[in-house]
Amino acid sequence: MSEPFVRPAGPGDIDLVATFLHRFMNERIEPTRWRRILDDPWRPEGLEHGWLVEHDGRIVGFMATIYSDRRTRFGTRRFCDLGAWYLERSYRGSGLGQELLGAGMQRADTTYVTLTARRATGRRIRALGFSILDDQRALFPPRRLRSHGALRLTDDVAALDEDARRRLADHEGLGLFSAVVEGAGRPALVLLQRKRKGADVLHHDLLHASHAELLAYHAQDLADLLVEEGVLAIDSRFLSAGSGVPLEAIPLPRWFRPVGEIEARDVDLLYNETLLLDLKLP
Repeated sequence: MSEPFVRPAGPGDIDLVATFLHRFMNERIEPTRWRRILDDPWRPEGLEHGWLVEHDGRIVGFMATIYSDRRTRFGTRRFCDLGAWYLERSYRGSGLGQELLGAGMQRADTTYVTLTARRATGRRIRALGFSILDDQRALFPPRRLRSHGALRLTDDVAALDEDARRRLADHEGLGLFSAVVEGAGRPALVLLQRKRKGADVLHHDLLHASHAELLAYHAQDLADLLVEEGVLAIDSRFLSAGSGVPLEAIPLPRWFRPVGEIEARDVDLLYNETLLLDLKLP
């Protein structure tokens, strides 16, 4: 009998891993949905489709590595969202889980992000150099007397810059709400995920705004413009310092391990596992 070993997943492993995750990690997610995290539409060429543990020709563990190349204030940089980390119970405690985790974050040119790490996993990744990306957010219900200031909606997607149009195209078909907003500088792309959370409150989670000043200075106006029911939820790193807006704890902190000049404010909530699987962000 051979020893279990960790290796990169390739195109030929996609269907087998999707079936494995459906069977062992979450049966409510069909293999066709699990497949998305191994075969996402924006993955740069030449990169693995995740990392797996194999034993006697059978997959017994997996971790997703969802890569994206994104334009930042410093030029194009590579990011990787880590997700779907699972090892069959009989293999736990052997060091394979830690080896799997380490294999998935070994690239020196990549900023690693995880948005769904459980608290126990968070302790492990802190030891691997991760720090908290954000652990607070602000909720903006629309005002009773709406006043969205100079903000207005337009359907002129062509007015957006090339990067915004690319992000919009990359996430097409994932059920996100998109809007082009004028009135706060250049036309801005806003991408939201709408999910009911907690006491059945409809959260409009702000995933991306192509111009930072829109969130820093016009968050409440944006809520008045876009939210008919529920709240606009914005991570605290996108708001202006000292804004005085009440903050609440995010149930599971978001984590990252940045490279070079990248800071927390440079990391949005696009290109990740929860969107591909149509799950709620914590």
